[in-house]
Amino acid sequence: MSKVYFLRIKSSAPETLTDAGKKISEVFSDFFGLEDKVAVKLHFGERGSQTYLNPLLVKAIYESLNERVKKAALVDCTVLYKGERSFGSSHKKLAQDHGFDFAPILILDGEKGDEELKIKVGLKHFKEIKAGKGIKDFNAILAVSHFTGHGGTGIAGALKNVGMGFGSKGGKLEMHQAFKLEINPDLCQGCGTCQEECPAQAISIEDGKAQIDYQRCIGCGKCIAVCPPGAVGIPWGASSSQDLQQRIVEYAFGILKQRKAFFLNVLLNITSGCDCLENVQEPMVKDLGLLGSEDIVAIDQASLDLIGKEKFKSPGVNPDVQINYAQEIGLGEKDYKLIEIK
Repeated sequence: MSKVYFLRIKSSAPETLTDAGKKISEVFSDFFGLEDKVAVKLHFGERGSQTYLNPLLVKAIYESLNERVKKAALVDCTVLYKGERSFGSSHKKLAQDHGFDFAPILILDGEKGDEELKIKVGLKHFKEIKAGKGIKDFNAILAVSHFTGHGGTGIAGALKNVGMGFGSKGGKLEMHQAFKLEINPDLCQGCGTCQEECPAQAISIEDGKAQIDYQRCIGCGKCIAVCPPGAVGIPWGASSSQDLQQRIVEYAFGILKQRKAFFLNVLLNITSGCDCLENVQEPMVKDLGLLGSEDIVAIDQASLDLIGKEKFKSPGVNPDVQINYAQEIGLGEKDYKLIEIK
C-alpha cells in the first residue's frame, strides 16, 4: 500500500503558503540526492487565469529542493493550441509575468514545439511517444500539479501534468488523435508561413489558401503555432475521453520509466476547468491542502477521494479511466495509506 502524505492548509496568506511549501518538501528530503538533475514540472497558468499554482508556494518547494540536488529547473512544453504558450519564448515570459521568476525556466520542446525525443513504450496505443527533447538532460522529476477538473479527462492531476505536459506538439496531437488539422478559409490569408515552416512539405497554397496533404503530414503541429491569424484548427473531438485518458497515461509511462520521480498535488483553488482556460474561474470546493507521494496513481486517487468524485461529473467522462489504466500498466497502485502531516 502506497504512502500519501497530506498537509492541511486553512489559509492562503503568503507566509502560510511559504511555510507549507517548506513543510511538504520534507516528505521528499531523502528522495533526491546531490547527483540528481531534477525537472520541476509545472503548469504556469494561462493569461487571464487567476487560480493557477501560487508562485510563493512553488518558490518555497523549489528552494528546498535546489539546495540538495545538482541541478533543478522549472519546466514545461509548448501547448497545441494557439496562444502565448505556443512558443518557447512567450511561454517563458508568461511564466515570469505570473511570478515564476525565481528559478531557471526551460520549455523542453523548444521555441516552436518541434524539438522532441522519441521514447519506446510498446503499449496499447503507442509503440513510442514524443516527449520534449530537453527531458534528456534530467534524470529525475518533481511534478507539482494543481489538481483541477477537466472537460476531456474529468480531472487534471499528476498523471495529466506528466503525460500531456511533457509531450511535444506532435505528441499532444497524437494523444488527442487530432491528425487531420483543418484550415479555416475565412481566416487563412495565404501568407505561406505554414508552407515555409512545414518540415514535411505537406502544405501548399492553392487559390490563395493553405491546403494540407494528409498523406505527407507527419503530425508535428508546427503549423498551428506559426500561422499568424490562427487559421489552423484542431479537431478536438477526434478522440473519446477514454482513449484520451489512456493515451495520456501511456505518455506518463514513457516519461517516468527511466527517471526517478516524486509527486506533489496542490488541492487549493480547485476549479472545474483546468489552468489552460483564459478566464477567471471560481473554486468549486474549499481549499484542502497539499499531497505528496512517490506513487503517481495513489496521489491522484487520494486527491479524487478527498475532493469527491461527484464534483467532477461530466457526460461521457469518467476520471477513473486514467487512474485504473495507470494501475493496469504498472505506474502505481490505487490502494494507499493517507498520512497526515501535523
